[in-house]
Amino acid sequence: MKKILSALVLLVFLAGCTPKTVISQSYDFSQMHRIGIMGFSSHYNDLSGVENLFAKYLIESGFKVVERAQLDQILQEHNISVSGYLSPATTKKIGEILGVDVLLVGEVTSYMPTRKELTLVSTQKTETEPVYAQAVRPGPDGKPVAYSQQVGTTYRHSTDVRPSEYTINAQVGIIAKLVDVETAEIVWIGSLSQESTSALQAADSIAKQLVKSFTKELSKRQAN
Repeated sequence: MKKILSALVLLVFLAGCTPKTVISQSYDFSQMHRIGIMGFSSHYNDLSGVENLFAKYLIESGFKVVERAQLDQILQEHNISVSGYLSPATTKKIGEILGVDVLLVGEVTSYMPTRKELTLVSTQKTETEPVYAQAVRPGPDGKPVAYSQQVGTTYRHSTDVRPSEYTINAQVGIIAKLVDVETAEIVWIGSLSQESTSALQAADSIAKQLVKSFTKELSKRQAN
């Protein structure tokens, strides 16, 4: 049963470890100099602020980033409300105020926290016991002497069933988009589901892989 559980966990992991991304083939990414990071939409308190993970990896990849705290402050100062859909007028105004070319927006699409489960584990046991019989043989003086000799083996099979606790990793799904501030056009979009020992580690892995996938696609576009 443990082998079956391990196989299922591996299949889930493999199914979610490859980023699914699409990049615009017509957008001129050479004009993308500064990226504004919007707060990601999330219904899960454990994953609030995951956009900061994307900011970290974008900066590591060489992009100039206006992070969420600064962006939120400026939006409040200019009385700009952002929730869900970004209209072309809103994105253009944000771009003008912040001096950014694209906005990174995203959503935590799924979340399952780390949890423990109980299962019953069966172990097969086999016990053996020798079987003896009495026999007679001549002694040194020629008189018969009784002795015991093994004539076989008895096998006893049993099943030991005990409860066993195992940990199911946290599972997180995130979708991220880069939106041009002039037109509100989505110029890149990526999604990934990942699992790890904690939700934060899973989200960090997603951010790292999606940013890496974007930079790789961008390099291909620039090379062509």
